[in-house]
Amino acid sequence: MEVQDDEKIIVQSLIGGSQLPFYLRCLKSLVTFCQDRIELQLHTDGSLSQEDNEFIHAELDSTMLVINDSPENKSRVLDFLQGKPNCQKVRKDSIWGIEFFDPIFAFAEDPISFYLDADILFLRPFSGLFDRKSVKDGAVFLKDTQWDAYSFRPCHMLTSKKTQVVEGITTGLVFWDKSAIDWDYLEWFLGEHHLHQIPEWIMPTAQAGLANRCEAKTISPIHIPNLYPNARTYDDTFGVHLLGSYRKQWIEKLEDRKKTQRKNLPIINPSLEKCVSQNFFGYSLRQFRRWKNTRLNIW
Repeated sequence: MEVQDDEKIIVQSLIGGSQLPFYLRCLKSLVTFCQDRIELQLHTDGSLSQEDNEFIHAELDSTMLVINDSPENKSRVLDFLQGKPNCQKVRKDSIWGIEFFDPIFAFAEDPISFYLDADILFLRPFSGLFDRKSVKDGAVFLKDTQWDAYSFRPCHMLTSKKTQVVEGITTGLVFWDKSAIDWDYLEWFLGEHHLHQIPEWIMPTAQAGLANRCEAKTISPIHIPNLYPNARTYDDTFGVHLLGSYRKQWIEKLEDRKKTQRKNLPIINPSLEKCVSQNFFGYSLRQFRRWKNTRLNIW
């Protein structure tokens, strides 16, 4: 029986020519271990050559796959963002704008979008991650148990109620019910340049604010953790987010895990946790923890 369009699961990601073999390793693990029928839509940063495209199709040859060139897609996305100049500017100028906006508008008729970074490596069989009912009326992210990797300072939380965000999310995995996105808030935040102290964290912070305005959830960190140096994996961990700064050391550990992992493992279904609002004191504590981790290398 054919899958109906409203049941089709299209998982989107963003890749580039840099570290392409690693990204394909992660995407192949997704296809291998996901027990649900999925198709892939890959957005690009414009750096892929024709040889890269051929390599991707060869590596993912059994997968329904579309490679969408993001520079060519820019005008289409900007049309959807008409009347939102701050959103348009971020889409034009930032790789993080591509990462957020292009998956949202790739299938405009689909109320739900499923996006994950190409640095999430899957380790064992799983099912139910891409569940439309779980996303309805909100969003799903990864849970960050270590930091609030956001772009503004704690003092900014005292100056405006609009800076209210949820605690600890990571946008390596982002599922959105598009009707839950507060576009007025997003346009406001992207225009508040004093809140953009760390450029690469502007869009994650914007999404933390959006998450505070809808029914947002996170995947349990037992099932997909962010691999900081002090992170742990468990028997039920079915995927890991390999953060760039700590990737090499963790890949070596995961190779050791693979050698001892038994075959024919049962399928894991992820559990979700409701996002909670962050406050000034909690945010300050997490900023101190980040300073201690990155400046003193104390974990």
